[in-house]
Amino acid sequence: MNDTVSSAGTTGQFNYAAPEPYYYLWHLVALGVIQAGPATGDHGCPTVTGTAWDAIGAAFPVATTPAVVAMIDVGVSRTHPNLASRIDNDRSIDLTSHPYGAASRPPTGATPYDAEHKKAFFTGLDIAGLGNLGLDAGQAAYLDGLVAELAGSQGVVRTLLDAEETFASHGTAVAGLVVGEPAASAGGTAQVGPAALAAELPVAAGASANRNLIPYFGVDPFSKLISIKTGFESDPEQFIAAFLHAWNCASDVILLPRGLPDPVRSVIDPKPELAHDLTGRDGRERADLLARLALAPTPGAEVDPNQIASPASPHVGWTVLEKLIVALSRKIAIVCASGNDGESQLIYPAWLAADDNGIVAVGSVTPRGYRSGYANYGEGLTLVAPSDDAEVYNRHQTRIDRTTPFVAMHHYDPRGGAVVPYSHLQLLTTDLPGSFGYEGGSEPFSSVLPPAANSGTGGGYYTGFGGTSGAAALVAGVAALAVRAHRARYSTGMDGMALKATLVTACNQDAAVWPGTLPLQADPMNADGEPSKGLTYYFGAGLLDAGSAVDAILQG
Repeated sequence: MNDTVSSAGTTGQFNYAAPEPYYYLWHLVALGVIQAGPATGDHGCPTVTGTAWDAIGAAFPVATTPAVVAMIDVGVSRTHPNLASRIDNDRSIDLTSHPYGAASRPPTGATPYDAEHKKAFFTGLDIAGLGNLGLDAGQAAYLDGLVAELAGSQGVVRTLLDAEETFASHGTAVAGLVVGEPAASAGGTAQVGPAALAAELPVAAGASANRNLIPYFGVDPFSKLISIKTGFESDPEQFIAAFLHAWNCASDVILLPRGLPDPVRSVIDPKPELAHDLTGRDGRERADLLARLALAPTPGAEVDPNQIASPASPHVGWTVLEKLIVALSRKIAIVCASGNDGESQLIYPAWLAADDNGIVAVGSVTPRGYRSGYANYGEGLTLVAPSDDAEVYNRHQTRIDRTTPFVAMHHYDPRGGAVVPYSHLQLLTTDLPGSFGYEGGSEPFSSVLPPAANSGTGGGYYTGFGGTSGAAALVAGVAALAVRAHRARYSTGMDGMALKATLVTACNQDAAVWPGTLPLQADPMNADGEPSKGLTYYFGAGLLDAGSAVDAILQG
C-alpha cells in the first residue's frame, strides 16, 4: 500500500495511485496473529514466519482444549465449509422463535419431517457465582423468578430447514473472523494442525476439492463458537436469557457485535451543533401537546400519577439486564462493538465499559492510520482493531474513496476541514452461502445437502466485511487465543477482569496498521478541537497485538 499523499490545489484533496496488491488476510497480520515479511508474487501473499497459535502449540504441544466464544447475534450458518466443525451445535440456541430456546436440524432419512421434541437448554442454571448484582428487592425478585423459570424450562428441537441458512449473514461473517478454518479436503478432516495452517497461508489454491473454497481461517481456528440467536424486538427477557445461557455454558468469552434495543440506554445523544435545533423542536412539540390537551373533550381524563407500575414492566427488565451484563463481565469478558454511527459516543452496552468491569468496547482503525470513517469513539473506548472505512462529508472532515470512477464527477471543498485519506481495504470473511448472503452465490445453497455434495458454483462463500462488528470479532478471537494460552500454561481459564487487562496491556497507540506505515492519527469528526483530546479519545489503549498478548501469558 502506498501511504504517500499529495495535495491538489487549494482544496487539500488527496491523490492516490491504484490500490496495490495485498494479502487477502491482511487483517491477521495487522492484528499480530500472523508474523509475515513483505508481500511477494502476483497475489501479494507474504512470507509467513510464525503465527500466534503456533506459539501456543510450540510452548505446550499437548494444549488441545479450545476456548469457547459465545456469540450473541442473529445466528450463523452451521453448514458453511469453513465453519461446520467450529460451531458448537449442541449448545447453540435460537431465542427468537421460542422463549426457552429452539434448535433446528435438517430433514434426513425416509421420514424427513419428524415431530419436534423437547430439549432443556437451561438445565442447572445458577447465578450464585455472579455475586452481588446490586439489585433492589423488586429487581432481585424479578431476576430470581426468571432464572427459576428458565432452569425448569423446556425448549424445542425442530426438524426443519434451518432458518439460519436464510437470515444469518451478519453472524456468519462475524463467526468466520473469530473461528473460521480451512475446509476439509475430500475424504479428509477439517482438523488441520497448526504447522499445516501456517504452511497454507500463501497458497492460492484451496484446501478442498471445491474450487470455490480458499484456505480461509479466523483469528483462532482452534476454538469453538456457541451461536446464541437473538432478534431486534425490545424484549429484555430475550437478552437476559442470552447472557444467562452464555454463563450457563461456562463460556470463556462473550461477543456482542451489535447494540441492544434498550428504549432508553440505546439512544445516541445529538451532536452539539444540532442540540439547539432539537431543543427548539421539542419545545414546539410540547407546546402543541399542551394545546391539544386543553382542547380535549375530557381534559380531566389523564393517567393516574399514583398508579404503580407492574414489577414485570420492560423498564425493570432492562435495568436488570444492565446490572447483569456488568456483573457477568467481571467473570467472563464481554467484547462489544462500539457502533457505526460516526459519533463521539459509544452504543449500548459498549458505553458501560469501565475500569471496574470486563466489558471491552471495540472501535476500528484502517491501514491509513485513522479511525474508520463510521466508527464511534470517545470516552469509554477500550481499544481498536483493523476494519474497513467509510466516506465522510461534514464541516470537520472530508474523506473520499478516490479509487472509484465517480470521484471525477464531483468537486469537494472541505472549506477548512481536515482531509483524511480513505482506505479501500475490507475484512475478508465467511458469507452465508447462496442468494441470501451478502455476495449471493449464483447457485442457491440447499441446507438439505452437505457442502461436499454441493458444487457451490458461484460460491457465495466469502464476502468483504467491516464495521466495528468485524473489529469486535477480531478482538474476541484474540481473547480466545489468550484464554487458550493461559489454560495451557496454568490449567485454568481467565476471568473477565484478567482477560481485559491482558488485552489492554497488549495494545499500542504508536502502532502502524499493516500494510500501512503511518502510526495512529487523531482526526476531527464531530466537534471543533477534537484532536486535542489525544489518541486515547479515538483509539482507547491503541491497536491490539495478538502476538504480544499470547507471548505475555506464555512467558509468565
